[in-house]
Amino acid sequence: MNIKISKNKLITWGAIAFVFVVVGTIAMRYFSHHPSTEDAYVQANTINVAAQVTGPVDTIAVKDHEFVQQGQLLFTIDPRPFEIAVEKAIAALDAQQAAYVLAQNNARRTIKLVKIGEESKATGDQTQSQLDTAKAQLAADEAQLDQAKLDLGHTRVTAPSAGVITQFTLRPGNNVIANQTLFMIVEQNNFWVDANFKETQVERIKPGQPVKIILDMYPHHTFTGIVDAVSSASGSLFSLLPPENASGNWVKVTQRFPVKIIIKNPDPAYQLRAGATATATIDTTYKS
Repeated sequence: MNIKISKNKLITWGAIAFVFVVVGTIAMRYFSHHPSTEDAYVQANTINVAAQVTGPVDTIAVKDHEFVQQGQLLFTIDPRPFEIAVEKAIAALDAQQAAYVLAQNNARRTIKLVKIGEESKATGDQTQSQLDTAKAQLAADEAQLDQAKLDLGHTRVTAPSAGVITQFTLRPGNNVIANQTLFMIVEQNNFWVDANFKETQVERIKPGQPVKIILDMYPHHTFTGIVDAVSSASGSLFSLLPPENASGNWVKVTQRFPVKIIIKNPDPAYQLRAGATATATIDTTYKS
């Protein structure tokens, strides 16, 4: 059976096919020059907060998820044992200062006697040794007092930087151990996105290129960013168990490379949170 197709229909279908080809070509060119990934996460600098002395928590001055300023008091450790240590160090220093003065006077008297021959040189050397020992002990006691005062000052734990407190569970009476992380402070003045792009997308990505960022928590708001750096190694290279392709069956898997994107001028109405998922699209046609 012969099917006749009119010339107008052929032209129409040809035009439609042409439009699809043109649109497809434009779309392919756009996506190749505007690589995008949903494998992206907001990051921020975090500070691990730890006490520098061991002891029970005395007072709490903040709560979890509170914003704190640099230098703001966070909590205190019971200062009484450290105050006693300072008093003991002061007493020991006073006693040693008296002993040093006595050793100095004894040394002067002995040196005079050695010069006029009433004391032997060996006695003079022994007296000088006693003076040197007293001087060394005096320096040690001064250092001990400085350390005791420093430890007492460390019973007041303050914020090393401005930011939001997280994972704060301290309560009065908790015993803290020196240099053991207690909670974290997430800084709020510098956010960036770690976006993992396929290796087939990395060719055109360069530092300085503009980026559109959409967070899953704010799907109707677009953040702007700029490419800061492209990693020189794939993410799998730093994994706990990197792939071993030297043996067994091998399947080619497209690798991903982390790209650091700085978020520029974030809108305070849309609070950024570390760990939030994002979609990042880079304009590789931009010329700086």
